[in-house]
Amino acid sequence: MNLRFDIIIIGSGAGGGTLARHLAPSGKSILILERGDWLKREAENWNAAALFVENRYISPERWYDRHGRPFQPQVHYFVGGATKLFGAALYRLREKDFGELRHYDGISPAWPISYAEFEPYYAKAEEMYHVHGLRGHDPTEPP
Repeated sequence: MNLRFDIIIIGSGAGGGTLARHLAPSGKSILILERGDWLKREAENWNAAALFVENRYISPERWYDRHGRPFQPQVHYFVGGATKLFGAALYRLREKDFGELRHYDGISPAWPISYAEFEPYYAKAEEMYHVHGLRGHDPTEPP
């Protein structure tokens, strides 16, 4: 079998799913590669304790930190990625979040792009996902 695609997207989570939705009308052949399976429809999907206390859908794999100590990464592998188990809150980073960040270990460098460059993409995503809420005093909050 010799399949060819114009675009290959790794993962169908928030990023991959949004990209696929945006590119779908282009007429290009698109392949989405997904590690996970379909999340079963069961009562536990709506049970906060099952999800966040019992870690019902968390992958059992172990990752290792820089010291070789194992930890459980709290990741989900399903079609739709972590969007299968998210709270439907889509916040914008604020303008100052794109700058240098000083903290107790030093300085995290500024992003290579500005909020102003990113803003049109926020607006497109907010329209696509029907983001809404009450406007406060912060001018970078969504409309």
